[in-house]
Amino acid sequence: MTASIRILTTTSIDSNPSLLLISPDGSKTIINCGEGSQRSLLEMPGTIRVSSVNRICLTHVGHDTLGGLPGMILTSADVVNNVAKEMMQKNHVVNNKKKDTTTAKMNDNNNRKRNFNGSLISNNNEEESDIPADLEIVGPNGIKTFLHSLRHFMRRDRFKVNAHEGYYDSSALQNAVSTNQQKKSRTKKKRKQSNEEQTFGFAVKSIPISYNSYAQYPQHYDTTSIIQDQSSQPPSITKQAISYLFTTPPLPGKFLINKAIELNIPRGPLYAQLKKGEDVTFLDSKTNEERTVKSEEVVEQSRPGVCVAVIYCPTLDVLDKLVVDESLVALEKNNTNMQDETAGVELDVMVHFTPKHIFNHPKYQSWCKRFDKSTTEKIDHITLHSIDTLEERSSVDDEKDMNGNSPYVSGICGGMRRSFVNDELYPMPCPTLPDDKGQEKVVTEEDKVVTEEDGISIIKANVMMDYILMPRSRRGLDESTVKPLYTEKLMTKLQKQVKESGAIDRASSIMKSINDKEKKGPTRIMVPGQKNISSSSTSNANLGELIFTGTGSAVPCKHRNVTGKYLRMNNGNSILLDVGEGTVGQLLRSWKSTISSNQTAIDEYKSRLKGIKAVWISHPHADHHLGLLRLLSERAAICCGQNDPIVLMAPHDMYDFLQEYQTVLPEIKSTYIFVECYDMIHGRVNPLGRKLYDELGITNCISIPVAHCQRSYAVVIDGTPFGKVSYSGDCRPSNRFANVGYGTDLLIHEATFEDGMEEDAVLKRHSTVGEAMDVASKMNAKALILTHFSQRYPKIPPLNNKKAKQEESNDGMKKKDMPIVFAFDFMKLTPNTVDLASELTPALRLLYSETDEEDDEAGSEEKVSSKELMAVPGLFAAKGAL
Repeated sequence: MTASIRILTTTSIDSNPSLLLISPDGSKTIINCGEGSQRSLLEMPGTIRVSSVNRICLTHVGHDTLGGLPGMILTSADVVNNVAKEMMQKNHVVNNKKKDTTTAKMNDNNNRKRNFNGSLISNNNEEESDIPADLEIVGPNGIKTFLHSLRHFMRRDRFKVNAHEGYYDSSALQNAVSTNQQKKSRTKKKRKQSNEEQTFGFAVKSIPISYNSYAQYPQHYDTTSIIQDQSSQPPSITKQAISYLFTTPPLPGKFLINKAIELNIPRGPLYAQLKKGEDVTFLDSKTNEERTVKSEEVVEQSRPGVCVAVIYCPTLDVLDKLVVDESLVALEKNNTNMQDETAGVELDVMVHFTPKHIFNHPKYQSWCKRFDKSTTEKIDHITLHSIDTLEERSSVDDEKDMNGNSPYVSGICGGMRRSFVNDELYPMPCPTLPDDKGQEKVVTEEDKVVTEEDGISIIKANVMMDYILMPRSRRGLDESTVKPLYTEKLMTKLQKQVKESGAIDRASSIMKSINDKEKKGPTRIMVPGQKNISSSSTSNANLGELIFTGTGSAVPCKHRNVTGKYLRMNNGNSILLDVGEGTVGQLLRSWKSTISSNQTAIDEYKSRLKGIKAVWISHPHADHHLGLLRLLSERAAICCGQNDPIVLMAPHDMYDFLQEYQTVLPEIKSTYIFVECYDMIHGRVNPLGRKLYDELGITNCISIPVAHCQRSYAVVIDGTPFGKVSYSGDCRPSNRFANVGYGTDLLIHEATFEDGMEEDAVLKRHSTVGEAMDVASKMNAKALILTHFSQRYPKIPPLNNKKAKQEESNDGMKKKDMPIVFAFDFMKLTPNTVDLASELTPALRLLYSETDEEDDEAGSEEKVSSKELMAVPGLFAAKGAL
């Protein structure tokens, strides 16, 4: 039997702490599910799939714990594949004349409707406990409200979620969910469990504690700007902090097979009975007499079960309640009054999500010492300190933590490779790296364990670190998993790979060609109203910038984040075009690459986040707006109660969702002014057009309905540093969009699929690369940026069009003198570098061979082709298929 704790993420500039608890039976629990949780799972060594997670436990309500939860539910549910497979299987069954079975299954599915508030509505009054949940969620008060609010933009009727608020104890259920899933897995893979082992999952018990929290405003803030009454103190909010105990049953004693042979016990079922603690009677073949053997004669005494304590203690008031909690007191050393629920278990390790300043408090340290078995045998304490403010996040101990602990290794390494080609367009995403001269010594004493006189044993968590719980003989930190993710050695290796690919030489050749052209004549750059200005005569100091925080589609991908674009104006203020999960973290990392001083970094982060004055959301799909939760929370803390709401232009679904979400997290109240996209469609006056002009300098912002899902829009913005900017959102090619955006200076268009996959594009209502180019031609666009690529193209999409390949090979990606750019995460464009980005496409393509694409977990799991899907009768009519 094996069990372990794996660190998914820690506190870094682009992630929040979370961990994965792997049970002896293989079931998995995630503790805290912040933004990017799926991407971090994909980076884990081995084959850990999102769908293998059957329980998520949250320590508190906030973007740092549940920002990735909706995406996790969507990926796990995988409705399109489930609908397709069920219907295809049904047709197959019908063809094999098994109509009775099929009808029974269809009736059962029709009788059951599941929703996201943990309930099961049934027409035949069947009990919820009769049907194991696909996913179990445990968390503080408000989790059910949050899950219920997700109905405004996502629905998975065939995926059952059970939510438990506050106090919860699963020991009576004995992890029915994981047991059920393990049975299915064993049946599918045709594996039989060995008689030599017994497996089980972790039972979970929550320890909820209510406390008063005060909004993060200075004492002198103006209360009139955010609340109605004239209070002299910040508003108090009652919150709930939850700690957890994860336990296994007592571990069965070892079966002494040699002793069984000595006693002449026949092999087979009798061995199994003895392992279960039963006595057996049999006919002894040697003496030919009946004989009885007791279990304890051949089975060692059982050992205490494993116990993991996960502690979240945001204030000293919460600590006062934890200290007297009966379940925790029962685990303290030399306690003779053990409670029934903790009897037969042994505390193995404590994991602390507690903020660092609370953890270091003498009172907290003294409490931790109570759990040590003796002065020489100490409990390990793994620290995953949560962060409350941007200042704390920016002042994490050292640069190694800030830049070296990003869990998104593939995305960071890809950014490094591109920066070697051109660091102006592709800034280095990890600008400072630890010296790895001592890399052979994987863990130093300081890094691994801090032992003081009468102190506690502390293990500082690192991304991908593995702590072994079982077998007990190996319990402790797996030191081979503790190593820096990004080092100078890695950078040198990546740079060598880029050089050997020929990308650097090709880029140098392209740059030389561009310089030669500039000597002969001015290079056109895009400045509104001045279409032919020489790059040598225009200062870049006052021009805006366009940063891509995510360029992938909805299905998680290691190499690309989900959709997000940051458009900064000449006055320093900005607008976000879609805000996918992880947008703020990607922005902070992008900005970090150009900031040297830590203090300057904090000021710059605050200034730029506060400078985000507007957000435009194209449609109510989770991968385009879940980053809003962190954005609104971060800005609320930075603005300190000042009346500085952003203009939120979005489908009405977002308003309904946020209205319910802010009942769970009141801090985001009054942080936005909502404008429905429908109220700003072409032909109407934007209700907040004047405010947008005053704060951003843009002269117009128009929505255009497009074909994707209900309430999907494209947008055209006039008056940006790039001139007229048009953005498609997700959609099929739109003539109406092309007409409204005619003459645009910069078109940003989704290109989810390569040419030749038009059937997939039609089925999922997206566009191919060629279709996006056609829209640009109809629009008479001066430049085109392609983005929102399928997980099939985690690095760079292929070109199937022979003419386009030839054009790219000759002089970069162009079509009738229109620059065409493939977008990447962290790519930063200015009006005078769009042409350059287009020219460098052939150099970037050399970084990746055509066979170098990787299958990411979510994209490779049981794919069904578009032809098979479209061949299923009535698929488009199936609920949730699109």
